[in-house]
Amino acid sequence: MERWNVCQIFIPLFMISIPCVLGYGSGAPSSAFETMTPGHLNGGANLEPQSSESPYTIDVNATTYEQGKPIEVTVKGAGYKGILMQARKKDSDDVTPVGTWTNPPNNTQLVECEAPDDALTHENDANKDEGSVYTWIPPDDIAGIVEIIATVAETHDIYWVKIPSSEISPVEDGSGAEMGASPSMLLMVAVFIGYLISNRK
Repeated sequence: MERWNVCQIFIPLFMISIPCVLGYGSGAPSSAFETMTPGHLNGGANLEPQSSESPYTIDVNATTYEQGKPIEVTVKGAGYKGILMQARKKDSDDVTPVGTWTNPPNNTQLVECEAPDDALTHENDANKDEGSVYTWIPPDDIAGIVEIIATVAETHDIYWVKIPSSEISPVEDGSGAEMGASPSMLLMVAVFIGYLISNRK
């Protein structure tokens, strides 16, 4: 009977274990898009997200959004390896991403959850930091109040899920933001003023 040496046994087992140890170095899997949980494994066991307060914050450069006007997003905190980021309606059970992303910084990529480029993730496990600026493009249709949510992995084993940004409101929602008046409304006002003036003569 042929005798197996240690290398013949160890090398195949080592090759099998590599995906479990390294996780998804080339980006979050599609199975994570809804839950925002990457499903990292170590030795076949699930690695749960951190329950402590996240050391990362999601910073946006605007509190309101307009159709097609880009908003810049950064992850504040120490360097990180992995990222999964989407915009979603705030306080909603609807997990469909809102808007799209463009111009991904180095070591990141755009992905499709429900529509092309509606989310982004890491491209490799190179270190990312506050110099990585992500660009979100608001949707054509008003989606109500939205927030950017991100899952950030400091390392393969240590990650925080669904970190929210501050809320971003559509300009039509008020707050003194460029409400404007429609042409038909202006016409009605002009007719009414003309009626008042004619009756005073």
